[in-house]
Amino acid sequence: MQRIRLKLESLLTTDQFSYEELKKMFLTLLLDQFFIFAIGLLSTMLVSRVGEAAMAAVSLVGTINGMVSLVFTSLATGGAIAVSRAKGRGDIYEIQRAIGEVTGVCGVVSIVLGGLLYLGADAVVHLLYPNVEPLVTDYAVRYMRMMCISFVPYSIFNAIFNVFRNLGDTKSSLLLTIVINVAHLLLSLLFINGLNMGVMGSGLSYIVARLIGMILALIWLLVVHNMYHVRVSFFFRFSADVTKDIFSLGMPLAVESMLLQGGMLIVNIYLAQLSTMELAAHARANALLSLYNTTSGALISLTSTVCGQCFGAKRYDLTLQYGKNLIKVGRIAMGITSLLLYPLTPVLMLMYNVSPESMGMIYISLAIAAVGMPLFSCDSNITAMVLRVAGDGVFTGACAVISLALCRCILGYVLTIVLGLGVPGVWIALAVEWLLRAVAQHIRLRGNNWIHQKA
Repeated sequence: MQRIRLKLESLLTTDQFSYEELKKMFLTLLLDQFFIFAIGLLSTMLVSRVGEAAMAAVSLVGTINGMVSLVFTSLATGGAIAVSRAKGRGDIYEIQRAIGEVTGVCGVVSIVLGGLLYLGADAVVHLLYPNVEPLVTDYAVRYMRMMCISFVPYSIFNAIFNVFRNLGDTKSSLLLTIVINVAHLLLSLLFINGLNMGVMGSGLSYIVARLIGMILALIWLLVVHNMYHVRVSFFFRFSADVTKDIFSLGMPLAVESMLLQGGMLIVNIYLAQLSTMELAAHARANALLSLYNTTSGALISLTSTVCGQCFGAKRYDLTLQYGKNLIKVGRIAMGITSLLLYPLTPVLMLMYNVSPESMGMIYISLAIAAVGMPLFSCDSNITAMVLRVAGDGVFTGACAVISLALCRCILGYVLTIVLGLGVPGVWIALAVEWLLRAVAQHIRLRGNNWIHQKA
C-alpha cells in the first residue's frame, strides 16, 4: 500500500494540487455519483409499481426529457469549465461573472425550451408516438407538461452543482446532491405509494424535489458558502465574452450528446430484431453498467476541475501532465471497480428480476465491459475531457459521433445480426468504439492544435 501511495503522490502532486487534495475530491465525487445511481434505481422501482400504462408513458416521455436535459447539462458543463479556468487565472471578478452568467443562461434556456414543449406537448407526443393507445397518450402528455415545469429549477441547481464541483468544492456538491435525491425519493414514496397519485405523483415529486434543490442551491451559493461574493443581480448580467465561452464550451457537447442519442436509436432499431429475452438481457446489463460508470463519472468530473484550472492558469504543460496521469490512475481505478463488481453480478441481478435464460448473456456482456473499461474507456473519456476544457469540443464531438457510427451502428450490426453473435456483438462494438476514440484523441493530444484555444 505504501508503494502505491508513493506512486500516486509522484503522479498527482504538483505546485497546483496535492495528492491529498485530489484524493479527497475524487472520493467525494465517487460518493456523489454512487448516491445518484442508488436513488435513481430506487425511484425507478417505485415508478414501476404504478401500472403498465403509466410506466409506458413515463418511458416514452423519458427519451424526450433526456434529450432536453442534455442541453442544460452541457451548458452547465461549459459554464463550469469557464469558472474553473477563471479560478486557474485567480481572477475573482471573472469567477463571479461566470457563476452568475451560467446560472442565468441555464435559467433562460430552460424557460424557453420548457415553455415551448409545454405548449406543444400534445402535438409532440402524437407526432412521435401515433400508434400508442389513448390512455398512455393522455398520461404521457400530462407527465411531459409536469416535467417541463421542473426544467427551470433543474437547470438552475444543476448549473450551481457543476460550479461547486469545478471550483473543487466537491463537499458542497455532494451535500446538495444527497438532499435533493433523498427529497425526491421521499416525495415519490408519498405521492406514488402513499397518496396513490400514479404517474402524476411521479411528475409532482420531480417538480417539488427540484424546487427544493434550486432553493437550497441558491441559499448555499449566495449565503452559506459565498466565498466569491456572488449576488442575485449577477444572474441577470450577460456579457458577450462570458456567454460566448459558455456556449462555445457547452454547445458542442450538447450537439455531440444529441447525435449520440440519435445513433443509439439506430442501434435500438437493429436490436429490435432480437428476441425479448435478449433485449431484456441487454437492458439489464446496461443498467448495471451505470454502476460501473460511477467511478468513470467521478474521474471525468475530477479531470474537468483539475485540467480546467491548469488550463486557465495557462499551464498547458501541467494540463497535459495531469491529463495523462489521471488516465493512468483511471485505468487502475476502473480495474479495481471491475474486479469488485463483476463477481457481485448474481447479487446485483436480484434487483432486476432477471430470468435464468438472460443471466448467461448478461455475464458475457458485462465481462466485455469489465475488460474494456480499464483498458480503453478511461483513455477515451478522460482524454475527451482534457480536450474539452481547452475548447476543443468540436473535435471530441466529431470523434464521438464518427466512432459511434462506425462501431456501434455498423460494426455492431454486422456482429450482432449478420454474424449472429446477438447481444454480445453490441458490447464488443462498444469496446472497439472506446479504443477508436482513445487512439484518435491521443493523437490529437500529442500535437499543439488543442493548445491554441484561448483560455
